[in-house]
Amino acid sequence: MTQFFSASHDVAFKALFVRNPYLLKGFLSDTLDLGLTNDDFIRILNPEMVPDKPDGKTSRLDIRVQTPNRKFNVEMQARKDGFSPDRVLHYWSSLFGADIKAGDYYQDLETTYSVNVLGFEYFDSESCYSSFSILENKRYERFTDKLSIHVFELPKVSRETSLSARVLDWLKVIQAESEEALMTISENTNNPMICQAAGAILELNADEKLRQRIIDRKNALNDYNSEMSWNRAEGRKEGRAEGRAETLSEVELRMRKEGFTEDQIKRILGS
Repeated sequence: MTQFFSASHDVAFKALFVRNPYLLKGFLSDTLDLGLTNDDFIRILNPEMVPDKPDGKTSRLDIRVQTPNRKFNVEMQARKDGFSPDRVLHYWSSLFGADIKAGDYYQDLETTYSVNVLGFEYFDSESCYSSFSILENKRYERFTDKLSIHVFELPKVSRETSLSARVLDWLKVIQAESEEALMTISENTNNPMICQAAGAILELNADEKLRQRIIDRKNALNDYNSEMSWNRAEGRKEGRAEGRAETLSEVELRMRKEGFTEDQIKRILGS
């Protein structure tokens, strides 16, 4: 049976929205409650699918987006070891200040969003949705509205009770692990764009070149993780050996001070 690839794989996620920018606009408008309309343009700043390199980790498959007076960095993170707040802030800041030039006014910098869809649980909360901004620590007064970070945790979607169906339908269609699941979501939504997203995901699964790219990336990441695990194990072994060598040296020095002969030291320490 042919394996089904959900849109929660980073390659499929980027392909889905790069090939269908209107779906990306719908996703951002609905999940962030932005009210984007047909008159609002959307431009993907990095539509290319960056080729993987041998280390399995260097390809960055985020989507940088421009809409009127707003910028977005949108990314699917399937692996917990590839996600960190520092990484999110780095990508956000790179996009936020990307267009400023000498002589420009800082107030002209555009509101920049970081939108992160996670294939794992990260925060200690019941809700699958978390949003962050800069607030004063006691008064909770907002410092600026130009930084806006949003995180969606897919494993929590099934038990989510506070989000609207419009938001949840997007997360469910991204998470869907089979054609049957997509069909069920399509039959139970009031959002026609969700039905179009389901159809687009089926088209991605019929694209043999894209399927091979997904498989190649999974293999590259598995190879990289296996190599890192082996390196860590070897490092621990070397560390234990070095630690033992240092301990034996200290014992040997103390034995000499106590008057043991060289033959006695070798016989006792087995050296």
